[in-house]
Amino acid sequence: MGGGMDAPPAGSSCAGHNCITSADMGSTKIRHSRHSGGLTKITHSSYSGYFLLLKNPQEPYKCDGCKELGFGPCYKCEHEGCSFYLHEECANATPSAVHSYSECSLKFHFRAPQGNKRCCDACGQDVLGFVYQCKNKHPHTYHPSCLKLKRTLTAKDGTTLHLKEKLPSKCLYCGSKKTSNGIKGWSYVSSCRQYCYHVACVKDMILENWRNGYFLQDGNVNEVNNYRALESSIPNREVALPRGRSSSMTKQIWRKAKPVVMVIISALFGDPTGLILFVIDKLLSD
Repeated sequence: MGGGMDAPPAGSSCAGHNCITSADMGSTKIRHSRHSGGLTKITHSSYSGYFLLLKNPQEPYKCDGCKELGFGPCYKCEHEGCSFYLHEECANATPSAVHSYSECSLKFHFRAPQGNKRCCDACGQDVLGFVYQCKNKHPHTYHPSCLKLKRTLTAKDGTTLHLKEKLPSKCLYCGSKKTSNGIKGWSYVSSCRQYCYHVACVKDMILENWRNGYFLQDGNVNEVNNYRALESSIPNREVALPRGRSSSMTKQIWRKAKPVVMVIISALFGDPTGLILFVIDKLLSD
């Protein structure tokens, strides 16, 4: 990340390896090898002293850039005992960006410059770290990962979903056009208009279950690490179904909706693997 960005915050550290953030270090990225067009070994201006390696963790992680949950590929400190992570989107953030929904120039900041508490216009979650924001009186604000959400998704069953700034009909999860905190937010809507989900609702669903301990955290899943024990600890949840349906109708709709919800989860958090995928699949079981 080059000129035009604010200086990164200094002073945070990770125990055991004296890994610290620094406002003095440059933003040079070191080419080592490539993976699907991306660098696999970098340095970053928010983190000094060690390289960050492209990894695919088998457990959810909290990005030290935007402070949001993530699955799948990310950049991690080269020391195994260090838990510094960056989403790929956060590690590769550019000084400025544009998005058709905001129609203004967005500048990258290590922290939101506005004094008031800010929420992401896309997902409705609080902005606690890396952010893109414009200079308008009522600024548009986005997490780096939300700003990079794909405009079109295709589920395993072939259903095509389109990212929308406004929801044309009620969200199948919350039953409303607005999210619980009153923010309209972005949504994914299928071409057939049968499936409509707020980005915020799908994100809240995963975050709630993560906080409840149903995902790997620090290498453990509810203090057990085998599938059988994990399966018995997770409740079946009809988490993405239209309200007010009969049981038979609900199950019929769910069998079709499950791959749609799964592809949205992957777009928001990264592609889940291993036990993470198992947990999500179990949580989405009817």
